[in-house]
Amino acid sequence: MKAKLSLIVGAALLAGCAQLPPAPSINGNGAIKWANGISEEMHISASGSTLTFAAPQSLFNPGGITIFSRIDSARNGNCEHYYSEQAVKTRMQICDNGEVTLIVEGQVINVGALARYIY
Repeated sequence: MKAKLSLIVGAALLAGCAQLPPAPSINGNGAIKWANGISEEMHISASGSTLTFAAPQSLFNPGGITIFSRIDSARNGNCEHYYSEQAVKTRMQICDNGEVTLIVEGQVINVGALARYIY
C-alpha cells in the first residue's frame, strides 16, 4: 500500500512539472469581433493575401497558427474570399464595409466585423 501511495504521489509531482510548449503569438494588426461577442486578433499581410490567427493553448486545444489565403479568382463585387490552409472547406468572406462571414462546408458558422489597427 505504501509503494502504491509513493507511486501515485511521484506521478502527480511529475505531471505538475510537465510544461506545455509556449503558445504561438502573432504581431496583430487587426481583429474580428464576432456576433457571439468573441474577438480574435489577427495579422493581415501587407498585400492582404493572407490572414494569420494564433489560437490560444488550453487543456483541450494544443493551440497553433491558422492561415487563411485569399482566393484571387473568387472576388465577388466588394467582397474577397479566403480559405483556410489547414481545413480547405473552411472559408471566410470579407467585404469592403468590414463585414466578415465564416463558412464551414457551405454553412455560415459566424458573422462579424473587421477592424484594422492604425499605428
